[in-house]
Amino acid sequence: MRIGQFVNLKGDLFATTFTFAAQALIKFGSSMILTRILRPETYGVLTILMSIVFVVEMLADLGVNIFIIRDPNGDQPRYLNTAWTMRLARAVLNALVLVIFAPLIADRFYHAPALALPLRVMSLWFVVGALESMAFPLAVRRKRSRIIVYAELLTAFVSTLFTVVYCHYSRDYWGMVYGTLLYRVMMTLISQYYYRENRPRVYWDRAAAAEVLKFTRYTMPSSALTLALSQWDKVVFLRLFDLNLLGVYGLGGNIAASVEALISKISQLVLYPRVAHNFRSDRDSFSLKYYTENLKLFGAILIIPAAVGGAAHFLISVLYPARYALAGSVLQAFMLRALLLAFAQPAEDLLIAAGEYQVILMGNVYRAAWLFAGSLLGYYLFGFMGFTYGVALSGLPPLTYYLWLQRSKGFMILRYELYKLMFVFGVALSAYATSSLLLFLFPAAHIRLRI
Repeated sequence: MRIGQFVNLKGDLFATTFTFAAQALIKFGSSMILTRILRPETYGVLTILMSIVFVVEMLADLGVNIFIIRDPNGDQPRYLNTAWTMRLARAVLNALVLVIFAPLIADRFYHAPALALPLRVMSLWFVVGALESMAFPLAVRRKRSRIIVYAELLTAFVSTLFTVVYCHYSRDYWGMVYGTLLYRVMMTLISQYYYRENRPRVYWDRAAAAEVLKFTRYTMPSSALTLALSQWDKVVFLRLFDLNLLGVYGLGGNIAASVEALISKISQLVLYPRVAHNFRSDRDSFSLKYYTENLKLFGAILIIPAAVGGAAHFLISVLYPARYALAGSVLQAFMLRALLLAFAQPAEDLLIAAGEYQVILMGNVYRAAWLFAGSLLGYYLFGFMGFTYGVALSGLPPLTYYLWLQRSKGFMILRYELYKLMFVFGVALSAYATSSLLLFLFPAAHIRLRI
């Protein structure tokens, strides 16, 4: 009996899930080694560097990849080269901003002038990344996302190995900085291997640029909102609660973040190119194919948050000391957020593929309105868990908006949405019942596991 009978080793869904898990193991293994080599402040330096890079990147997001994957003309040379030229120009501007303002950022914001040099080195991140060919968005467009995820796995392994070896001798943060840049360089080099006939060159076509900028008017403000949303709870948390609750909240949030990242990756790399292709080829049947051709995909992104949410208290009690027991309730709340994402992300991808670009921005507007008001209202009414659920339910307004728009455009088949709901309830209740039974039968199991 062969594995291939049950698993499609060349399928994008398997490749995305497998490589995500493999990279998680690589990160876990490297952290176990590096924490024994480096001091905590070394990690703090890298965290600051990547946070600044993330902010600059998000504030200048053009949405080029979304355009290439979805647009009917996205694979034409004049569109590819114009999009690549725009991306390169943005990257050079980002790098210049970081090089020029590195001393100011290091001194005024972080009171650490020594950060100026590594910040300037990290400015190469933007330029090296922009030199990637358009092979990766083309691979997603042509439903060959496995090219990207296997490339990411290879580069993650090599760059992590380099980082560990370098840090073993240097005992400072430069190994992590150079390892991060090596990852970027390798991805750029690998991109040149695929679709060589579409190797980019500097080119400008006004009509193509105008098409790309249709996305930009939504992606740039949406990215700025995403940045604000990602930091909101962290900014206000310590004004409302203490460090003990922050630790509990962070533990549940970190576990949930991995689940949400997998959901987003599967939806964006596997589902989105499928529905975009179906919309380009047959608009009359693409909404039906959205449901009937993606049953395994929907199951894959729904089963994990439903199962983890149902067994949240059991998992926390088994894996962590009793003082972290409240993290079970936090994890359960965040699995609700992950489930809302598992419903919302596919609906958003469907609408974008159908040309409803405004959902890129409007979804974040609704999410922000709820997050800012709901988290504070939850705090004043119910305290810590009210705040947590206020944050967790921030995905409900955009989901409601997506489903309303999907129905109004005639893209929704209600029975399939109900099937998904029934599946989620079945998995969650089964996980809850099984975990409760295990805790009842073996109440001391978690103690033995901790020793």
